[in-house]
Amino acid sequence: MKRSHQTKAFSLIELMVVIAVIALMLGLVSAALARSRQVARTAVCAANLKQIGTLVEVYLNDSKGTMPTLFNRATTADAQPALDTALGFKEDSDGIMACPSDDRKVYENSGTSYFWNFTVNGQKVDTMFSIMGGRDHVRIPLVSDKEGWHPELDPKVNILYADTHVSQQLNFSVSLP
Repeated sequence: MKRSHQTKAFSLIELMVVIAVIALMLGLVSAALARSRQVARTAVCAANLKQIGTLVEVYLNDSKGTMPTLFNRATTADAQPALDTALGFKEDSDGIMACPSDDRKVYENSGTSYFWNFTVNGQKVDTMFSIMGGRDHVRIPLVSDKEGWHPELDPKVNILYADTHVSQQLNFSVSLP
């Protein structure tokens, strides 16, 4: 009785198929992780705007309901008051002035990744009017991303409204009083 001693091994084609399947699965997982990271950055950005809304509320309490006069500067060398220098804000140690999706270094150059709606500058909050939103605080955008950093959103920005809610929906009215 003669025994045949054969070893089982993968053929080259089988090995290539296994490697291709693993590469495909890694590609799918990688894309899902990238999307998850982007969604997380968008959520942190919205949380930053919510904290800025709290700073605006504190400012309004201290200023007897008068909105601050802020400007959107291109560089920190500009001495005009802006989001990062006004509102009683001392230092951005928590990074709330930087959108985590700000890949164009807007924060580093201007001190903030966010745009202030200067049409409400100096107005009393109870009679505030903006061309974007009229007198309805739910529709008046106060602060938004300076750029469209959130590709999964439409219109690609987070927005803080005058009633301090944060939304990813651009929701304003252009009806005049």
